[in-house]
Amino acid sequence: MGMVTIGKISRTRGIRGEMVVIPLTDDPNRFFTLEEVCVEKEGNKRVFKIKCVKKFKKKIFISFEGIDSPEAAKALVGAFLEIEKRNLLPLPEGRYYIFEIIGLKVKTESGEILGEVKEVLSFPANDVYVVKKDKKEYNIPAIKEVIKKIDLGEKLIIIKPLEGLLE
Repeated sequence: MGMVTIGKISRTRGIRGEMVVIPLTDDPNRFFTLEEVCVEKEGNKRVFKIKCVKKFKKKIFISFEGIDSPEAAKALVGAFLEIEKRNLLPLPEGRYYIFEIIGLKVKTESGEILGEVKEVLSFPANDVYVVKKDKKEYNIPAIKEVIKKIDLGEKLIIIKPLEGLLE
C-alpha cells in the first residue's frame, strides 16, 4: 500500500484539539473529501477518523476523533498527513504527481541519456526537474517547449533541450 503525503501539521489551534495543516497538495479542497487520514510522525503511523475540516484563506484546520484537547493535538504537531495512492484525485491529462516524476530516466530526442529525475523544484512559473547522472546535474524546466513526452509505463521523459540548457 503506497502512501502519499498531502499535508503537515504545523501547530494547534483553540482549546478543542484543532490543528493547522500546511497543505502539500495542489488542491487543498481534497481534505474535504477524506474520511480518515494516516498521521506519520518520527516513523510511527496511526490512522485517524476526521471529525471536521475548515478552510480559511490558504490554511486548513482539521480535527480528529479522539483528539479533544490542545495537549493531545500538540503531540501531533510536526506530523505528516498521508493517504493511500489509490485515494488520489485523478489529474487532467498531461499533469503528473511529483512522486510519479521522481525516478524517471531522462533522455534527449537524439537518444542521449541525461540521467534520472532526483527532485522536482516548484516555482511560480513552472516546475524544474533536477536530473543527475554520476557527477553531472541538469535543471530541466518542465515546459512544453522542452518536455516532449512523459511515459510513466516506460519510466521515461524525452526532452528537446533549449540552446545552452545542457552546458
